[in-house]
Amino acid sequence: MDSVKILSLVAMISVSVISRADELNRSPLALSALQGTVCLTANHIGRSISLVDVASGKVLQELVVGNGPADIAWVDESTAIVSLLHDDAIAVVARDKDRLDLVRTIPVGDEPRGLALSHDRKSVYVALGGDDTIAQVDLASSSVVAKLPTAGIPKTVRISPDGRMLVTSTAVPATIYVHDLESRQLISERRLFDGAFNPGVPVISKDSKLLVIPHAVNREFAVTPQMIDIGWVIDNRISKLPLPDGEPSSQKQLGLDIRGKAVGDAYAALFTSDESRLVVSCGGTHELLVIDFTSIPWPTGDPGDFLPAAMQKDASKFRRIKVGGRPMGMRLLDDQTVVVANYLLNCLQVVDLNSGDITKTISLGGPEEPDLARQGEIVFYDADRSMHSWFSCHTCHTEGHTAGQVFDTRNDRSFGTPKLTPSLRGVAETGPWTWHGWQTDLHDAMKRSLTESMATKHPITDEDATAMVAYLKTLAHPVNPRATSTDTVLNQKQELGRTLFSGKAGCASCHNGSQFTSNETFDGKVEDRKDRDSKYNPPSLRGVASRRRYLHTGKARSLEAVLTKYHRPEDLVGESLTDEERDALIEYLKSL
Repeated sequence: MDSVKILSLVAMISVSVISRADELNRSPLALSALQGTVCLTANHIGRSISLVDVASGKVLQELVVGNGPADIAWVDESTAIVSLLHDDAIAVVARDKDRLDLVRTIPVGDEPRGLALSHDRKSVYVALGGDDTIAQVDLASSSVVAKLPTAGIPKTVRISPDGRMLVTSTAVPATIYVHDLESRQLISERRLFDGAFNPGVPVISKDSKLLVIPHAVNREFAVTPQMIDIGWVIDNRISKLPLPDGEPSSQKQLGLDIRGKAVGDAYAALFTSDESRLVVSCGGTHELLVIDFTSIPWPTGDPGDFLPAAMQKDASKFRRIKVGGRPMGMRLLDDQTVVVANYLLNCLQVVDLNSGDITKTISLGGPEEPDLARQGEIVFYDADRSMHSWFSCHTCHTEGHTAGQVFDTRNDRSFGTPKLTPSLRGVAETGPWTWHGWQTDLHDAMKRSLTESMATKHPITDEDATAMVAYLKTLAHPVNPRATSTDTVLNQKQELGRTLFSGKAGCASCHNGSQFTSNETFDGKVEDRKDRDSKYNPPSLRGVASRRRYLHTGKARSLEAVLTKYHRPEDLVGESLTDEERDALIEYLKSL
């Protein structure tokens, strides 16, 4: 490229950054602190990172790095790494005082999320949510040198302070994996407590013996106002687990909710330096929790649905600090000061943990007023829209996708017939809605969900529903790397699978068109005997590989289980598939 073209490209990039200030929300998900007050933020919607001097309250520079920044980490004073969820890559960024430059991007695998740097700063470990693995990337060669298997959509990774363990949390199901870093061998795999889901960002104690993680709990009762009121639908808790392993009895939980004033969407945890206090960000109820960790009365069994009464009455043991918006990632500046990435407010907030004051707000840029879709996004993430603030739309439809949970709501016009929470990706194009396909107006469906499933006491307006629909229309499927694979053998399998899908297997009779669904309902031989209606609207198969649970009851935990146990072609169209054909069909489904 000649010098004129280079200068033109630089000018275009500069102009685009300047003009973006009024166009894109930044929506920071994570931040990383260096030298106390120098921070980098991962601006998820803004496609950028921001270099911020917290002491002066200034954004020193913003740099466009790619699509969907999800996590960020300093390697040293002059280099940082950011994961790019929608580019299937990580970006390496150089810093020279107040200047940032994009050095290179490194392809790593499907849906990279959490990052963890090795103690020698030579490797970065990346949680690949789409591949169910952790990629080890050698920074010197910019290559993936190993992959450590997990399952269930890994989202966060942490290296223990002693440098010996890699700790991964996965979403569906909520599981903690521990790998030995020297041997790369899996040494522990433990499910969180029954019903646990949406695990957040954990913290590990300085002695590397304890992990603490926030999460939600599905109590598995019918979603009625009475059950929501008493905390029997969704609870919010923290769990502590010994590392690297331990007996189930050594795992403990603490309920965070207060009756009539619950905690919504507990997300990230961190310790103060002496580990006497635990801070938890709660995006749904727009607050930070400050907990005296040393005085927690960890119960020996189920903790119940509420914070222990003694803690409720003592602000020195449990304190709530309202910050607004959607607080997400956090970093300590000192033992009484935390800096918070606030996703919905497009800013960093500096919070005094002792006084509860927001001492500084640093704008990262973005529109002065939220557009219609952003207004809908604000409603979507707002747990205060549910009775007593127990949960938000996001709690069950995590990030507009699915938490992989089964809930007994009125969406099938009855109770006693729990249904799997569907993904909302592409939902605006896949009507009619609900598993039985009886809702034909998405606007009305939003009003019904907020009124019935959330049991809200907040007045629901047509404007709320219209904004929600506008937001849902932004929920697109991520690029599927399997659909663009250059692997010849894999592509040959997919082509065979495509032929079977449309022919012998009979899938296309119900799953057709660009969304691989239908506006009709069918008896797919998968009915729940408790259901009054044996006909179901076929779910879209776009992005089907990303869901981890299948069919309306969620009983199938893999596509293999769907085709061999619960939804077999021989039961539907009378044609059996060979093992080779079934494998090809699955590869085709994964490419959709």
